[in-house]
Amino acid sequence: MSVSEFQPSKKAIVAAVIVVGATYAYFLLFAQFGFLKALQVATDGQPGVMKPVMGVMGLAGITGSFLAAKIFTLERSRRMLVAGFAVSAAAAGLSLVGGSLAVFYLIALLVGLGVGLTTVTLAGLLRRVLGGGRLGITIGLGTGLAYGFCNLPLIFDAPPATQAGWALLIVAVGGIAVRWLEFLAVEERAPDRFDYSKWGVVMWVTLFFTLVGLDSAGFYIIQHTPSLKGEMWNGEWRLGVNAGMHILAAVLAGYALDRQWVGRTLLFAAALLVMACLVIDGVQRAFAVGALFYTAGVSVYSVALVFYPARSTRPGLAALVYAVAGWGGSALGIGFAENRHTVPPWFIATAGGVIAAALLARRLIGGRRSGGIAVGLALLVGAVVVPKVKAEDQPLIAQGRAIYISEGCIHCHSQYVRPGTDDEVRWGVGQSLEVVLAQTPPLLGNRRQGPDLQNVGNRRSSEWNRLHLMAPRTLMPGSRMPSYAYLFKSGRSEGGALLAYLDTLGGGQVVERWASNQLWQSLPEKQLFPVDQQRRLFGQWCASCHGAAGLGDGPAAAALANQPRNLVADAWRRIPAGTDLVTERLALARLIKFGVLGTAMAGHEYLDDDTVLSLATYLQTLRAKK
Repeated sequence: MSVSEFQPSKKAIVAAVIVVGATYAYFLLFAQFGFLKALQVATDGQPGVMKPVMGVMGLAGITGSFLAAKIFTLERSRRMLVAGFAVSAAAAGLSLVGGSLAVFYLIALLVGLGVGLTTVTLAGLLRRVLGGGRLGITIGLGTGLAYGFCNLPLIFDAPPATQAGWALLIVAVGGIAVRWLEFLAVEERAPDRFDYSKWGVVMWVTLFFTLVGLDSAGFYIIQHTPSLKGEMWNGEWRLGVNAGMHILAAVLAGYALDRQWVGRTLLFAAALLVMACLVIDGVQRAFAVGALFYTAGVSVYSVALVFYPARSTRPGLAALVYAVAGWGGSALGIGFAENRHTVPPWFIATAGGVIAAALLARRLIGGRRSGGIAVGLALLVGAVVVPKVKAEDQPLIAQGRAIYISEGCIHCHSQYVRPGTDDEVRWGVGQSLEVVLAQTPPLLGNRRQGPDLQNVGNRRSSEWNRLHLMAPRTLMPGSRMPSYAYLFKSGRSEGGALLAYLDTLGGGQVVERWASNQLWQSLPEKQLFPVDQQRRLFGQWCASCHGAAGLGDGPAAAALANQPRNLVADAWRRIPAGTDLVTERLALARLIKFGVLGTAMAGHEYLDDDTVLSLATYLQTLRAKK
């Protein structure tokens, strides 16, 4: 066993960074991505397979964690790390071979055992290698580099087999670096303050359990909501920003932890995750900010998740934290997020409240200095449950509803999507008749000559509604709707009130509407129209904004805040480059039929499949002429 004098050597610090990075990178790249992608491919996405396999991995991870704690000694710790890497390598290698479902259960077992063995052993020996002064920054650098590496486009977008190959290389490098770890002859005394007392441990396990659960719920929802997934991880620039943010946040977190700002670091991570869940709502403008909050929050708490047990030099504490908070928190978050496309406000409020309460307790019991920030988090969480419609807006909305009735909108537009009919595909999720009849007065509509408006707030932007009310035939050639431009004349408030009312109709179901749209498939008996007819359809439905040649210079373009897309030169919205023509055509058809949320691009929900697909084909033809 190599022993240095009083300060860690540069070689030992570099080795520790590599080992931390290899442990995290293997978990992120293979356990969370490569293995699960390989399982989906092998089972052809068969339902009911993922949960039991993940259950085996979780149980094996808990078993491996407590086994590592039981057999840990400083003398055998490096051999234990090598053994953990070897088990992890066996899992990655076995995935390259593939086979029956039983093989994937075996791989899950090996992944759990390997990760459990390496994480607990690593937490037990790191302080013996680094002392207390460089522990945080070393963990931060290793964690940040691991996240950054896994966000490289070459790695992130690789097929499962390639990711498994990278995982093999990663654990091989980690296993080699283990031999360079040197233990200090004299080390700083491990802390015995409140944080490591019985109640302190309960508090910290609760904190990490809540953070992991919140992160896992958000991660699962992003992964299973194509619009969010595309905005989060689509494109080299986005992955590059993610990588840089991960590294910066992790290093800063490590620095803060070495300065003994433990409670404040956890509060900062919690605030970032809470804000991310509030901001990420599927609307492109907001998502960019929310994605940065999420990325930074994950890196910060991940560093603390290693730092807290490692600072104690107690493998048993590490096993408890990773079993309960790591594996248990992940299972809770994923189980809660299943079949959802957004994190409900009450879940965010509960998680934030638990974190704020725990850190306030730390302040009161342990005398730490995080109480003021905990109050700030509690106030932030309280903002979650505030309705999106503010009290001061209610009179304006009520005025808008009265104008809707007085102007006779009820004669042509209904506000009742019939449940279980094709209306739900066109206009959004229906509601019970009892809900509609409970309104005063109910706005079922006298007859439906125009679109149903029950969910118009998540189908049309306020800008589009304004222009349509003022000049209907500018956006909808041939429309029989009269102009309501007089409501928007200078000195009149009726137009703004009517827009405020329309924005509330289904406005809180943006993500659900988007997810429903992605289920739309064209009918198998589709028939594409001749090119001349496609051109005429484009002129009828698209040219008012995009121009006759698709250059984004239509007559309505000048009235819009953002220039319409140049369909010849600009990249498609939310369609990755390199998508095959058939998949691209279907994605374009969805955009034509349902529009682009958060923009003035409105849908054409009433067009039949032949028309929509013919328009999508014409757009591809425009691009081909480029």
